[in-house]
Amino acid sequence: MPNSVFFNKYKSLFDSLKIIVASSRERVLGIEPDKLFEENVNFFVKSYLVCVCTYLEAYLQDVALNLSADICERFNSARIPHNFVCWKTSKEVKDKDLRFTEAIFSISRKELADELSANPYKTIRVFRFLGVDLTKDSEFKKYKDVVNSIVSKRNSIVHQNDVANDISFDDIEVYANIFIDYMSSIDKAMFKGA
Repeated sequence: MPNSVFFNKYKSLFDSLKIIVASSRERVLGIEPDKLFEENVNFFVKSYLVCVCTYLEAYLQDVALNLSADICERFNSARIPHNFVCWKTSKEVKDKDLRFTEAIFSISRKELADELSANPYKTIRVFRFLGVDLTKDSEFKKYKDVVNSIVSKRNSIVHQNDVANDISFDDIEVYANIFIDYMSSIDKAMFKGA
């Protein structure tokens, strides 16, 4: 199932953020620095890092939800008896579990959000359930560890109030480019896995 519409949407958001980051850097390093930006560089950098990770997570949820909806639609259109699904997926079927209806599957955004985050290992797990093995994709493997470290840094900022003095506006632009390439690898894997 093609997901390039999602890739394009989020790439556009990353590209817009990179313009904002470049403008912020110019406000700090320009001939007449903007005091607000100059005195709050760390706040802006941390905010942009949170945005980068938020965009990635939203992309992942959108593509996973789209693929899940497609899988559910295909399954539901097959009109498979509920009892057959119970029999083939459970070790022990109890009479109370039996219903003489068609099996109907659906998935909500909340269900996905509870399982999926920008963390690559959670991403791998959920996409395996959707029939896509991201670990087989060389591009995904190339970016997985660096994405994990960026997401971990974001988690430290959000959950432990990390001061994040080790990241800059330049880093945010690099992270955005990495995330674009990472999303592209997932998009390509989705095409292969569909």
